Amino acid sequence: MAYSYTNRQGKIHYFRASETKTGKYRYHVTRSDEYPNLIETIPEGFEIVELPENARVVIRKKKTILTNSQEKEILFEAIRDFSALTDFFIFSEEEYLFVYYSQFNYAGGQEPNLSREEAIGSYGEGIEKWMRFFTSMKFKLIDKKERLFQAERLVRTGFFNQDFFPIGEPGLIEYLAKEFGQHLGRDSFYNIEPKGWEDSQR
Repeated sequence: MAYSYTNRQGKIHYFRASETKTGKYRYHVTRSDEYPNLIETIPEGFEIVELPENARVVIRKKKTILTNSQEKEILFEAIRDFSALTDFFIFSEEEYLFVYYSQFNYAGGQEPNLSREEAIGSYGEGIEKWMRFFTSMKFKLIDKKERLFQAERLVRTGFFNQDFFPIGEPGLIEYLAKEFGQHLGRDSFYNIEPKGWEDSQR
């Protein structure tokens, strides 16, 4: 049976293999289960990833996740309990933990943050087919032994440009998650002073 993956939009994805001229294989994502070369298991050294922004599914070389599930859960609980975001999730990627929030939530509290239920009530159940997610804060593991993280926030550096800059001092995720996470979804987000931002403007 062909291996399949269903993303958060409810779309089923399959994966097919094609042999290169050198005898190696490339893997592709498809929505059709009618190809003859669909894979039945994930190839060794590869992984299936649902991209957080738009739920696009990719098959790629496996990346090492340096954070752990406990740290991810600590961050999730802090954002849930102390921030003003109402529809979010935590995404792990290599040494980072990202806070992603729906397009109906706002990092700086520019408009009221809608829960998933409120968004569905306003726009219909079909929103989950096209809803996008964004990130404005992430936490980078900078000391694997002591498990120290550096918080970073998104800063607009030009009319079309933006980038992440460090905020605060390194620390354990349980402290940083509350210290900075509480500002997400509120106008106080813009009061967090980023380090090095001035240098980028020169």
